[in-house]
Amino acid sequence: MKIGIIGGGIVGSSLYRILSERHEVKVFDASIKTQFPTLIHSLLLKGCDIELASLSLQFYNKYRIKRMDFTSYTLGEVSDDLVSSWREHGVSARETYVDWIGEKAIEAKGGDSLVDIRNLVSVPKEKAKVEISTGEKKATVKANGKDVTEDFDIFVLTAGSWNSNIIDERLPLKPYYCWASLMKGHRRELDKFIVYDYVLGFYSRPAIGIGSPLFIAGDGDIIEMKPPEDGNMRKPEIKDRELVISRIRRRFESRSIYVSGNFCEGTPDMRPLYGRLKDNLYLVGGLNGYGAEVGPGMAMLLEMMIDKGEERKSYILDRFNGIKDFDLGREPHEL
Repeated sequence: MKIGIIGGGIVGSSLYRILSERHEVKVFDASIKTQFPTLIHSLLLKGCDIELASLSLQFYNKYRIKRMDFTSYTLGEVSDDLVSSWREHGVSARETYVDWIGEKAIEAKGGDSLVDIRNLVSVPKEKAKVEISTGEKKATVKANGKDVTEDFDIFVLTAGSWNSNIIDERLPLKPYYCWASLMKGHRRELDKFIVYDYVLGFYSRPAIGIGSPLFIAGDGDIIEMKPPEDGNMRKPEIKDRELVISRIRRRFESRSIYVSGNFCEGTPDMRPLYGRLKDNLYLVGGLNGYGAEVGPGMAMLLEMMIDKGEERKSYILDRFNGIKDFDLGREPHEL
């Protein structure tokens, strides 16, 4: 089968690796979005998302995607049931007092890592601006103005926050801007560990991972906006920037060096979706800011749908039938 993948980010690149084992696959990518070099993969999620993150971990191991494992500390109220579910998925978790934080926390080992995203997305791609127009049963796909609909048996739209710029059909998806700050502090542990602070409301992660004074932190409000169609990245006004940085500094003496961000995409329930839009068009979207955790897992679910007809109801597109508008909520990787 000939498959055209539209979007070469985490999901699109994962799908290429999986589907090209049995099919003829081409990835179309406009090369607009700049990927962060590394992103957090965590099993410290909730409900069926933990299983999805476990699938992603299987993918990383199978395709030898580079990762660096880190111990993490979770501050705040965490139920015993949730900690038990982490343990069931191979995480070593215990409550302990952490001297350099100055509070009790859930220490987790085997649950968190930084994924080399550049390694993940290094698959063959054709640079192209893609446009999709949808009919009653079938989609028409153009790449750089050329109709390529009949060149492929099916297409998969996986362009993330750019999905709404590509297709003429309204989807249960909304793009938004999310950001984080590169920080410099005195605690070199912050470049060695991941911290989820649900007391003050932020996360921190290593910048380099060798015990430097640098770390990355954030967790500001979602800023709803569409990504640029011309490729020129424009930073929005970040109204809660100083508030978030002040929370970080209340916990760790540090200063902000610079702030950077990228575009994400959310769904009505802030969980991913996938499914068949038209006879020749599938969709995977709404990674909701935790793409490294669930993106490859979603690619695996779609592969099972295409090749075996299997569906995972928790994430199926059809659950949003009839929803015309919605407000974005809290990112689901936050407890």
